Amino acid sequence: MGEINVQELVEPSRVHRRVYTDPAIFALEMDRIFGKAWLYLGHESQVRQRGDFFVTLLGRENVIVTRHSDGSVRAFHNRCPHRGALVCADRKGNTPRFVCPYHAWTFGTDGRLIGVPHRQGYEQGFKDRMGDLGLEPIARLDGYRGFLFGSLAAEGQSLFDFLGDDVRAAFDNFVDRAPDGDLEISEGKLVQTFNANWKFQIENSIDLVHPPILHSNAVQVSREFLEGSEPDQPVPTAVDIFRSNGLAFEEWDEVRQYALANGHCYMKGFLQKADESDAAPDDDSRFGSDDQMQFEGQLAYKQALIARHGREKTEEILAFDRHNTIVYPNLFINPRLQQIRVLQPTAADRTEQHCYVFGLRGAPPAALHAAVAFLTAANSPASIVTTDDHEVFERIQAGLASGDRDWLDLTRGVGREVRTPTGLQAVGTSELVMRNQHLAWKNYMVAAA
Repeated sequence: MGEINVQELVEPSRVHRRVYTDPAIFALEMDRIFGKAWLYLGHESQVRQRGDFFVTLLGRENVIVTRHSDGSVRAFHNRCPHRGALVCADRKGNTPRFVCPYHAWTFGTDGRLIGVPHRQGYEQGFKDRMGDLGLEPIARLDGYRGFLFGSLAAEGQSLFDFLGDDVRAAFDNFVDRAPDGDLEISEGKLVQTFNANWKFQIENSIDLVHPPILHSNAVQVSREFLEGSEPDQPVPTAVDIFRSNGLAFEEWDEVRQYALANGHCYMKGFLQKADESDAAPDDDSRFGSDDQMQFEGQLAYKQALIARHGREKTEEILAFDRHNTIVYPNLFINPRLQQIRVLQPTAADRTEQHCYVFGLRGAPPAALHAAVAFLTAANSPASIVTTDDHEVFERIQAGLASGDRDWLDLTRGVGREVRTPTGLQAVGTSELVMRNQHLAWKNYMVAAA
């Protein structure tokens, strides 16, 4: 096929189908985007104790993240420098050292090589070389509010600058919702695989034209559920989201979306629950503009937040009204639902989605139970919404193999954007954020060429 000119594949309002289908382009993405950007690794609650570790992927790289004896968090390529074997096969655990299963080369939690069997078999100066034979650290490791990120690029933006003010606000809100000021990642995760390109998911998660069309069955089921409910019965969060997918296009336009630097974006909330702004100012049972997650002990939870932050700050925390904040290229954060999602692309036409739920330390256990219940209803194979999305992604992937027309149109809302201090704003049905994502894609792909 010859050399790929990536600049020709993305134009201001259209994208070439090869961006989604070409394995050679996917390989370049793994090097130039996932090999350069800051990517989510995990959370500090996974390595609270010295010797705690977990294994994850950083792009295509297998990585060990661990807490060293001095309290610092370290991250290394999971590869023995002797003969290349994966050193750690366990998903997580606690250990004072890592031992390669092939020849028992042994490494400390700081990555240093501390033991080699039959050392006399090596040359006399081998001991002096051991300092250069430890586990290879990843190029950069940093964190924000307990969320750990890594980059395979030795140089580039700091994590703080990469995230920017608007994205950091989502992480701040997530942590501030915890009465004790900390989060705890829940045990386990939910992993789904769809046979389609990873970019369909980040586009779809902030596409507000498709919900009333693609998810019409979910809308109808939620409406029937509510018709059969008692008038004063609380509306389950999942049911409210399913119902809200049925908003009219004019209503979706009121849900603003924001395109940010580096391809990041977010959308405002869209649930239909009452504003509750008419509640008495001293009525803690109705405190907060929107109790998205309903759970037993909510009043005590709000009182605990007030004790930590004060009433005004607590009101601000609970009123944080976003549905999805997307950290390009592959992280979705939703503090109001206590969840994040991470995309792990494995091929041009195959993607894994990893979903995690967090507990708010100091909140009632019921808060975590509500978050898990929502994840099961809305972001699992049992969901009547997620299954729609994954099915249509696979239909797009199949459809792009047909016909002679190469370009996909992204012109909806062109020229109607409004500049903000941190980016661009548009109405909900605009395709602004998709255009912004592909601009970031182009910038990464060209800069690293």
